[in-house]
Amino acid sequence: MSRRLALVVLLVAGGAVGAMAQDTIQLRDPGPSGAPAVLVQALASSYIVMSPAGTRALLARDTTYARTVIVLGRDAIVEGTVHGDVIVIGGDLYMHPGGEITGRAVAIGGGVYESTAARIGGGVQANRAFTYEIARVSGGWSLTYRELEAPEEEPLIQGTYGLRVPTYDRSDGLSLADAPSFKLPHTHVRIEPRVTYRSQLGRLDPSLIIADSLDRRTALQLSVGRSTFTNDAWIWTDLVNSLEALWRGDDSRNYFRATRADLTLGRRWKSPTTTFTPYVGGRFERANSVRPGLDAASEPWSFIGRHDIDDMLRPNPAIDPGTTGSVLAGFEIEWMPSDITARLRVDEELGAFNQDCGGCDLQQGEDFAQTTLDGGIAFPTFGTQQFRVDAHAVITSHGATPRQRWAYVGGSGSIPTLDMLSRGGDQLAFLDARYDIPIDRVALPLVGPPVVTLREVLGGAALGRFPTLAQASGVRLSGGFLYVEWLIDPVSHHTHVSYGVSIAR
Repeated sequence: MSRRLALVVLLVAGGAVGAMAQDTIQLRDPGPSGAPAVLVQALASSYIVMSPAGTRALLARDTTYARTVIVLGRDAIVEGTVHGDVIVIGGDLYMHPGGEITGRAVAIGGGVYESTAARIGGGVQANRAFTYEIARVSGGWSLTYRELEAPEEEPLIQGTYGLRVPTYDRSDGLSLADAPSFKLPHTHVRIEPRVTYRSQLGRLDPSLIIADSLDRRTALQLSVGRSTFTNDAWIWTDLVNSLEALWRGDDSRNYFRATRADLTLGRRWKSPTTTFTPYVGGRFERANSVRPGLDAASEPWSFIGRHDIDDMLRPNPAIDPGTTGSVLAGFEIEWMPSDITARLRVDEELGAFNQDCGGCDLQQGEDFAQTTLDGGIAFPTFGTQQFRVDAHAVITSHGATPRQRWAYVGGSGSIPTLDMLSRGGDQLAFLDARYDIPIDRVALPLVGPPVVTLREVLGGAALGRFPTLAQASGVRLSGGFLYVEWLIDPVSHHTHVSYGVSIAR
């Protein structure tokens, strides 16, 4: 009897251990650059495996996972709470309202699709360039690197009849572009002819882009055309600037017109944590000033500020009409180790300017060297708090630049306590530091906890010297896209209060 009882106990214990056994994952082939750091870190610690299946993996609502979850060979939906990372291999990751990941949301061989009513504490990483073949082995699963190749034959014409996202500003009004993309059969050459209609100018601007992918990492591109250009696109994206101009008449850019030809050769190197893309090239440009000037009699329509000299009628600074020939070089680097996200872009232009007017400030054949830097870094500090810095700089190290290479700062997109683009020149410095403090104890419907942000902005621009820096300090309270912000210049005591919907930085 005792022997039978002992046998039963052993069988029950063995079954319990078997039920608790956890599949493991082996990196049979991590790839030429090694596996992503987030995957390596996850496999070195405790994790939960959701095995391949014909249905999506559901991390259900009201369910809490105490450690990292790795989903293999299928899509994943996050509605519950994960204290760690969620890594999907060979599928897409979807965040649903109420879902929370305290770590990172990662998709290898797929994409990450966020929700404004969900929360990701450690950032998002998605890589569609490669994936891992998943195979069953003793005790779990093995991963073997596989590069995701583009299809051999792509459609001859891409895009929805070539229509592109329209833009809106005080110089061009509404810009509507049609740019179908053609791929030459049995080659890697792509041709994109473009025609852009600009309502305020009444112009049709033609342009052409020819790109050749010499291999998966190297590309040669030639672009030629007539367009409206700006040096201030770093302040706001095209979408944000267009919406601000249409609604409030706030256009955070100065413009000039030019016929420009650029030829660039770039190459991309990738590792699990770093993407590095250097380039070299050349430019030829023939430029002139563009409306509105001081005597502008009409302006594009806007809800607010349409007839205001500080808004839709704000004049563009006159440039030095003439031709510029330049040598271009630079690089862009993105670095995402663990829970840090950093980026830096450096552009160098070595140019020579030839004037078209007798009254130009520059002499015939004046040469110059100008460097533009744009970057930022974000990382968590304590708990769910985060520190973020964005910076931009323009440095003219040799000669005098034509005025079409000047940069400007000021206004709600950069330094809110200054008038819009009230400071400019060939030297610019700008820094925007923010410390985000989520109020985790308060959960607002749909948007999660409100966030208190301490903000410090420094910036200025000048001609031929390092600029005097203006300062704006203050606090922002935001919930989702809604916010209210108060800033003050401690020297001039100018204050700025703003509120509404924000999709900018």
